[in-house]
Amino acid sequence: MKKLTTLCLLLFSILAFSQSENKEGIIINDIQQDDKYLADEKIQVNAAVQGDLVIAGGNLIVKDSIHGDLIAAGGELSVEGYVMDDVRIAGGKVTIDSEIGDDLVVFGGEVLLSENARIHGQLLCYAGDITMNGEVMERLKVRGGDVSINGTVRGPAKLVGEELTIGSNAKFHGNVEYWNDDGEMDFQNSLVNGKAQFNEELSKENSQSSLTTLGTASIKLWIFYILSAFLVILVLHALFRNAFSNAVEGLKDNWLKSFGFGLIYLIGIPLLILLAFLMLIGIPLGLFATVIFIFSLLFGHLVASLLVTYYLKERNGKNWGFWSITFLALLIAIVLRLFTIIPYAGVLVSIVILSITYGALTLKVLQSKKQLAKT
Repeated sequence: MKKLTTLCLLLFSILAFSQSENKEGIIINDIQQDDKYLADEKIQVNAAVQGDLVIAGGNLIVKDSIHGDLIAAGGELSVEGYVMDDVRIAGGKVTIDSEIGDDLVVFGGEVLLSENARIHGQLLCYAGDITMNGEVMERLKVRGGDVSINGTVRGPAKLVGEELTIGSNAKFHGNVEYWNDDGEMDFQNSLVNGKAQFNEELSKENSQSSLTTLGTASIKLWIFYILSAFLVILVLHALFRNAFSNAVEGLKDNWLKSFGFGLIYLIGIPLLILLAFLMLIGIPLGLFATVIFIFSLLFGHLVASLLVTYYLKERNGKNWGFWSITFLALLIAIVLRLFTIIPYAGVLVSIVILSITYGALTLKVLQSKKQLAKT
C-alpha cells in the first residue's frame, strides 16, 4: 500500500507541474447557482457553490462552502470550506481543514486532517502517509504506510498501516480493529467505550490492495478501481487533451510503426536508465527517468483508453465533448483491464497496448520537433 500511494503522490506531483492552456488558472469569486465542473492547472474557489463541484487539476483550493458533493483530483488539494454532502478526493497531497456534512473518501499520497476537520459521516482513506487530528462522527477505515491518529473517532475504527501511531489526544468511542508491522500495541488511555483488537487477517486484505490485484479480488475492489481510474483519467484528460487529440492523427496508417517505436520505448528506456545509474553524473537523470517510466507502465492502460477514445472520435467524425470522452475512456479502460488480467495472454495484450500507445505519442513528439526544426 505504501509503495502504491507513494507512486500516486509522485504522479499527481508531476501533473501539478504540467502546463495548461490557461497559466493563471481559474479563480471563482462569485456565487455559483448550480453544479460546477472545472479543469485547469490551478483552481481556487473563493465563493459558495450551490450544487456539486467537480474539479481536476494541479493545485486545487476550496475556500468557501459547497452545498452538494465535492469530487476532486489533482496534485495538491486543500479543502477549507464547509461541504454539505459527500467528498471524493484523489491526489498527491490532500489537506482537509473544514467540516464535511457526510462521508469522506480519500485516495492519495499524503493525507492530513487538521484539528479543524470534522467528518459527520464515515471516513475511508487509502494513502501513503495519513495523519488524522480531527473528528469522525461515524466509522473510520484507513489503510496506509505511516498512519497517525491523534483525533476523535465516535464510531468503530479499522486501522491498517505499516507503521501505526496513536497520539496522546486520540479518543476511540467504539471498538478498534487494527494491524501493523510491529504487532500488538498499547492504546493506553485512548479507548473510551470500546476495545482494541489486533487482527492478522487485515494484513491479507492489505496485500489485496496492491496494484497487481487491484480490481480483481472482489466487487468492493472493482468499485474502488473504477473510482480511482475515473479520477486519473479525469486529470489526464483535463491536462493533456491536446496531446491525445494530436497523437491520433494519422494513427490509422501507422499502427505497425507506432508498435515498433513503442517496443523501442519499453526496451530502450530501461537500458538507458541502467546506463545512467552506471554513470555517477547521470544518477539524478536516471532517478527521474525511472519514476516517469514506472508511471507509464502502471497507468498505461488508462493512457491507452484515452488514446483509443480520441481515435474512435476522429475515425467516426464524432463531436464528443469533454465528459463524453472521459466516460467512454473509463469504459474502455475497464475492458482493457479485463483483458490484461487473463493469465499469460494478458501480458501479451499489455505489451501490445503499451507499445502502440507510447509509440503513437513518441511519433507525434518527433514529428513536432521536425516541424520546429524546418521553421
